[in-house]
Amino acid sequence: MDRPDRLLGLAHGGTSDEALDFANALLSFLAAARRTRGRMQPLFDDITVPQLVLLDAIEEVGHDGVGAIAALTGLSQPTVTRSAGSLEREGLVSRATSDGDGRRRVLTLTSRGERLLADKRAVVAEQFAAAWDLLTPAERSLAVPLLRRLAGLVDELF
Repeated sequence: MDRPDRLLGLAHGGTSDEALDFANALLSFLAAARRTRGRMQPLFDDITVPQLVLLDAIEEVGHDGVGAIAALTGLSQPTVTRSAGSLEREGLVSRATSDGDGRRRVLTLTSRGERLLADKRAVVAEQFAAAWDLLTPAERSLAVPLLRRLAGLVDELF
């Protein structure tokens, strides 16, 4: 089994063994999630996974501008701008300047972009839903609230 504690050099210090076990399990989960992004590409023949991630971010915070999209995705603003230009040429995204000084670029999904994103989310959800059948009833009762709580904690910490 992969040991993230050795890879990242986590020391015990004043941290309990249970807390370190939790941290290592969470690091393993996050690493698996990163690997999954790359493995999803064969599910899509008309869009790349990075483009799909960008569409998702545009839907969530595009009205707040390119900076907000960059912050959410961990991409640089020039990368978001360049990638959004490609999505705009494909008819998936529209760009406009915001009210005020006109410098902030607001991105929104076109109806075609909304449909594509919804379709791809359904494909991904179907893949992940298969894991539900592998969970015990006790695990099922914990899975959704625990995953949501952990996602919130990770967002708060980083």
